[in-house]
Amino acid sequence: MRTISIFLASLLTIVASANQDLFVGTGKAPRHTYRIPTLAVTSRGTLLAFAELRRNGAADHGDIETVMRRSTDGGRSWSEEVVLQDFGPDTIGNACPIVDPATGDVLLLTSWTHVPESKTEGGFGPNARHLYLSRSHDDGLTWSRPEDITRQVKDPAWSWFVPGPGKGSVISKGQHQGRLVIGVNHREADGYRAHAIYSDDSGKSWKSSSTYAALHTNECELAELANGDLMLNMRNHGSPKRDRAVAISKDGGETWGETVWDTQLPEPQCMAAFVRHSLPAGDKPGLLLFCNPASRKGRENLTLRGSTDEGKTWPLAKVIKEGDAAYSHLGVLPDGTIAIAYETDGYRRIAFTTVQPGDLAAP
Repeated sequence: MRTISIFLASLLTIVASANQDLFVGTGKAPRHTYRIPTLAVTSRGTLLAFAELRRNGAADHGDIETVMRRSTDGGRSWSEEVVLQDFGPDTIGNACPIVDPATGDVLLLTSWTHVPESKTEGGFGPNARHLYLSRSHDDGLTWSRPEDITRQVKDPAWSWFVPGPGKGSVISKGQHQGRLVIGVNHREADGYRAHAIYSDDSGKSWKSSSTYAALHTNECELAELANGDLMLNMRNHGSPKRDRAVAISKDGGETWGETVWDTQLPEPQCMAAFVRHSLPAGDKPGLLLFCNPASRKGRENLTLRGSTDEGKTWPLAKVIKEGDAAYSHLGVLPDGTIAIAYETDGYRRIAFTTVQPGDLAAP
């Protein structure tokens, strides 16, 4: 009981924290660069922060490991960094967590390769991208050995194939209640497309969407809408567009409707975070959150936005970091506090901060 009491007390004293360093690279081996932050809040309220440790350089391939830190007090203090997955000189990264409310488990999807993107092959051989799944039963303290699930969800014609980056969602209502869904993206002969993979048995088996978003969509994250639909929010890649792409699924991620571009969400072609903060309750509207470098020119001016009409408009905003900022991710703590991890200072560090929903204001 003492442990439970301490834990509850820590939740009651969570306050917005000032910017702090979460992962910091040295610019040289063996801790050259940290990239691709993602956050998850467990069923017990523990905050998990994941990133790629790029041992020898800043490139997207090479000796890259998946690392993690834990916080049991809302991000005010953090555990030491631990290496979750290490495939020697190969790349294992793009960590994408899903918290399963049915079991309390945290599932972690990662992508493995040992060749650069330009040399990635289709199929399931040693030069192909492989998708791995690991699981924690104890709030991220220990993890199962990564399992290769690539053949369950990948078309052999795809070369590039990675999850997120971002976290997965769990459908809370309707025919597919309890389904785990996560955004992924792949490359076909003519370019990139985003879609989703999903599981109806708490991650024991997986399937892939049968239709995809439009050409030139890739890095993506999804959230459940109040009516049970899923909204997929996507980066553009290989097109001149500088606005976020959006598609809707009405069948739990099995198929996707028309892709549209939301001019309210400008982007410089960069990862963005898109999560559900709260569902509507009584006469109180729900809140969707979106965070990215709000610029069509470059990775700058990281801005958190809020929508109270299920993503139709985004009137609420708060600038998180002026100037240089790139990939970011969001987590929602048990008391509603918004946790934010983001890359800054020329990819030299991943910073962390928290804000309150009331800090979002109309411009």
